[in-house]
Amino acid sequence: MTQKQPLFTPDSQAGRILADWWRDLESDRGARAELRRARSSDDAALIPATIDLITRLRATPVADHNGWLARIPAIAGLAAHLDHHAADLVLSPPDRDALPRLMASARGDRPRVSELRFRRLLQYSRDDLYRPMIRVLAQLDHRAGLFDLADAVFWWGPHIQKIWAFAYFPALKKSA
Repeated sequence: MTQKQPLFTPDSQAGRILADWWRDLESDRGARAELRRARSSDDAALIPATIDLITRLRATPVADHNGWLARIPAIAGLAAHLDHHAADLVLSPPDRDALPRLMASARGDRPRVSELRFRRLLQYSRDDLYRPMIRVLAQLDHRAGLFDLADAVFWWGPHIQKIWAFAYFPALKKSA
């Protein structure tokens, strides 16, 4: 499928479902912990909270895309790693450049996500993206936009990788 329009926005049906599902995780600490322990998106697919999200998304335009069932478990697992105390940031309006710019933002004299780690991240296939993204979220203090993360994982491929590269590299602090 060539369409790369955001599916997860605060105004879309899928975005509202995802946001409500993520908020529900705050009160279901067991499900959130189980998702955080998932070592792969395949592990996350077998968790009832993920199945609940998939069930909720069946009636949305997300389900019109080939392979959508295989993409949602990664989104669910990664969403569980987002900080519920930063809900304003997590539920902020989508901006496809925000996540890579945050990765490039300085922590001390270095970017939060090193250039080498970022380059490696861009080389991963969607199937191999899950564990590296968990590490990246940890480097970002588990603070990232839910809608940006969901769309990036859903559409992961050359189009998103280029968007991320064009946002990350110009945002890097230039050394003297």
